[in-house]
Amino acid sequence: MGVHGKPGEFISSGFFVWGGDQLTPLHVIPGHGGVFGDVDRALDTARRRLSGLQGDPVKHARHAMKVLMKFKLLELHAVSRADWAEWVGGTLYFERIRARFFAGETLAALTEDLLAELIAAGAAQSDALGVRNA
Repeated sequence: MGVHGKPGEFISSGFFVWGGDQLTPLHVIPGHGGVFGDVDRALDTARRRLSGLQGDPVKHARHAMKVLMKFKLLELHAVSRADWAEWVGGTLYFERIRARFFAGETLAALTEDLLAELIAAGAAQSDALGVRNA
């Protein structure tokens, strides 16, 4: 997310969300989606989301894993189940997160749960043949 105020001014989101109140931006340019004109509402939403993730490391960990999975689907568009499982198993960051926050679960079970959440949110599709971006 970026914030646009005066012509040529572009502020990073972390600074702005927590410390940029003295600025008077005209628009918020998110990392995806359309430009926001209601800056106060966008900042309130961003602050709530950031606080929620900071206050719940497990939620943040799940979110981080789903984001990685979604970006992989954006890259590949579609992938066989075997190749998906190989990618998940070969992505060391997944195992680090699992070991730290979800030690009682297998990586396969955890990532299947996360994939199911992406599917339920309409961000992915899956069947016996493979996993697809949605």
